[in-house]
Amino acid sequence: MADTAQPAPNAVPRPRKRQEDETDEAVQQTVIGWQGIRFKLPPEWSLTSFSMEKESGYLRVNAPGESALTVQIRWQDASTSSRQIRTLYDVLAPRVRKLFKRPSPPVPPPELKKVLEKVLKDTAKSARKAGGALESSLKPERVEGENGERTAIAFQYSGGGKGQGKIWHCHTCNRLVIAQIAGIQRESNAIQSVAAQLFATLYDHSSDGFDLWALFGMQAYVPESFRLHTQRVFSGHLRLVFLRNGEKIVIDRWGLADTTLKRFQLEEWFQINVPLALKRMEKTEETLARGHSALVYKGAVNMPEKARIFREARGLALPLATLYEGGVWHCVEENKIYAVQTYLGRKSEPLMQQIMTRCLCHL
Repeated sequence: MADTAQPAPNAVPRPRKRQEDETDEAVQQTVIGWQGIRFKLPPEWSLTSFSMEKESGYLRVNAPGESALTVQIRWQDASTSSRQIRTLYDVLAPRVRKLFKRPSPPVPPPELKKVLEKVLKDTAKSARKAGGALESSLKPERVEGENGERTAIAFQYSGGGKGQGKIWHCHTCNRLVIAQIAGIQRESNAIQSVAAQLFATLYDHSSDGFDLWALFGMQAYVPESFRLHTQRVFSGHLRLVFLRNGEKIVIDRWGLADTTLKRFQLEEWFQINVPLALKRMEKTEETLARGHSALVYKGAVNMPEKARIFREARGLALPLATLYEGGVWHCVEENKIYAVQTYLGRKSEPLMQQIMTRCLCHL
């Protein structure tokens, strides 16, 4: 079921091949985390495209080298999975219920088999246009998950390629997810092996209120109440910016740290990339869980930056960010510079320490 319907709006570069001679495959695993979706794959797989939306989106991860294997994951809010054209009633009914303080009616769970059969039918149609024929089989619907929170159907197909997948509805987060591993016929054994690892480690929501954001070896945890606003994914610079109304979190990772630190002190480099005057802030030095020494700055958010966040939040600026914390450290093991910045309201829980401590910069 190759994903050919949509071009990837966020194509990303392949990560550099690790130089270390590591023999423990568990250490080398590829960890992917994006929009609440997280899973593990064999070593050296690379995230090649993704969507920015949390309610409805997709991920694509490719195998290394000459392999044709690819993992594709799509998700959407199950309450919208069968919605067609919105009527006037669809628009007005929620407002009327809110006015009279009435609860929303329960939304029936999606019909998994019906959704999957439509997907396979569309895929078979594409296969016929390419001169092939698609054969598919579905397993019976079953309940899965640590707490029985999923209703799932496994499937497989062949014809012009081969693949294994699964569709499920999670009753906890109300997501409808379709995940598959696809390749060519001669990679059948590899497809089975990767599928086993993928589905054993694939989760669709956080367990502690923090979403994992993991790509290219970096792993960071951000409160699920923050939404991804912008991203910058280059070989030398990775940046993720998150918003929660008028509050913001920024996570940066720069490569070739040894070259940068020949020209700049760590504090100087951080100041170049921060829109605030660090010299006016309280400065401390903290030791992180992985042994790195981080420079941490605390102070007030200036008016130009408040205005910037207000524009980014499109006017939804409460609570207003008034307190700034920023930390930067040099990871010698990976030859990278990491930075975390938080812009929070006075009544919000401090997050800087939690995010820095849980940020995995090296194995």
